[in-house]
Amino acid sequence: MFASTLVAMTEASLLGFEASRVVALRMQVFMQGGTAAWNEADLMVREKTKAFSQAFLDLAAGSSRSDVYSDLRAIVKENYDRLSERH
Repeated sequence: MFASTLVAMTEASLLGFEASRVVALRMQVFMQGGTAAWNEADLMVREKTKAFSQAFLDLAAGSSRSDVYSDLRAIVKENYDRLSERH
């Protein structure tokens, strides 16, 4: 039990760190303004709605917290890779 909690806490911490890097890249897009900023904002809201809905459903279906965090981290990595190509 302790080990699974520790793994989940580590995954959550990594998710927070990795997400902050995506936030920084998105802020750069938003500061530039224009159509790209509006498109990024729209994409961000749609992705977050989908990701958190899926996380809720996965947890309700019995997935572990660690698995859910791993899935969210994969989404964050995709965003980081996409956004870092622009800069």
